[in-house]
Amino acid sequence: MNTHTLRSSARGSALITVLIFISIVSVLLAGIAKFSISHQQLALNDSRYAAALSLAEAGANTEFRKISLDASLPDQWPGATANWGGGSYTVWCANSDGSVPWNNAWPNNSDLLVFSRGTVDGVTRTVKVKVKGYNASGNYAIYGTNQVSTFNGTAVTIRGDIGTNDELQFTGSPNIQGSVYFNGPGAGWVGGTPSGYNEVHDTKVIQWPTVSEVAMQQFPAGGLPWLATHNSNSLANPPIIGNTITTNVTLPAGNYYLTNVSLTAGRKITFNNTGGPVNVWIGPEGSPAVANWRGGSAAISVTSDPTKTPRIYAATKGGIDLGGGEVMDALVYAVNRDGAGNTYGHIDNSGNPTINGQLIADNIDLNGNISVNFVKDLIRPVTFGYYGYDNLWEEGRVNGPGTWTPGGR
Repeated sequence: MNTHTLRSSARGSALITVLIFISIVSVLLAGIAKFSISHQQLALNDSRYAAALSLAEAGANTEFRKISLDASLPDQWPGATANWGGGSYTVWCANSDGSVPWNNAWPNNSDLLVFSRGTVDGVTRTVKVKVKGYNASGNYAIYGTNQVSTFNGTAVTIRGDIGTNDELQFTGSPNIQGSVYFNGPGAGWVGGTPSGYNEVHDTKVIQWPTVSEVAMQQFPAGGLPWLATHNSNSLANPPIIGNTITTNVTLPAGNYYLTNVSLTAGRKITFNNTGGPVNVWIGPEGSPAVANWRGGSAAISVTSDPTKTPRIYAATKGGIDLGGGEVMDALVYAVNRDGAGNTYGHIDNSGNPTINGQLIADNIDLNGNISVNFVKDLIRPVTFGYYGYDNLWEEGRVNGPGTWTPGGR
């Protein structure tokens, strides 16, 4: 073999080696490129899934804020869609059992579900969040809902907050061991601005259920008219005749319906709440009669057991006059509305009683030296301070109105 042939063979071997090396490198580079592209696609998909979830949660939080500001305008099925952050979300409210539309009327309005679907570049994720209404911040010993309330007494003591959707007038200097809440754009002082009180102002009105609504909730067979003939009047000692109380009487646990309360001098009502709450309903609805009330001390003080707190509901336009100087353990409630939407309900104080409970009415006039000691949560307002998370967040799929399949991506 000559030298030329050897050199040619060496060059051929080197060329083959180079070609093999290039082929191997090409395969490796192709694999690396494919690996990089797949990881890039996976990262892109992950970012889309994360963004879709973020949008779904943003939609839910936006709905929390919306119904907190005005629960009468919720987004309902099939939802309201908003474009945001390079994608969109669709959100709606549902009842606590998942059914739609959300019935946001009291008392159903305290609990609900919010569904929110976030979408980014074709990726969709949906969340379901349990929501509840949280009460307004005030611990209201006294609340006036829609008319001017006046405090005339020279030695009024309120242990708790007072509040109003309208105006307050102080002709004296009541001792308020709490704050004064003005709720709503028209709420404030009238007849001068007293000093020395901690004031809290909010543009949102606090609404309360009417006596008629409370009665219908408790007695769905017919509310107050039904209670007029299905009550505990015969259990009183002595038994109540003709829905009238004009002399001393003791009321054990039950629901009593009265159309005439006229107590004077030492005559009074006593609550025997050892067996449970005593509830008194004063009607008929819209009557001009005034219930002249005396007494109301309980066998078990509501300050030691609030679950046994008696409740007095006045559905009449005349309202209730609290006289005498006894202790009354009770919620006194006179919030009403007629067929034309006009509000009414009056609590007047002409004596020097001590009230352990709450006074809530369309308007309240304190003319004697009354003391009111707040007892918490005897009745809840229709509106809430805000709506927020209630210990359930779940991802899944909505297959139609009222249907839900749990599961992630």
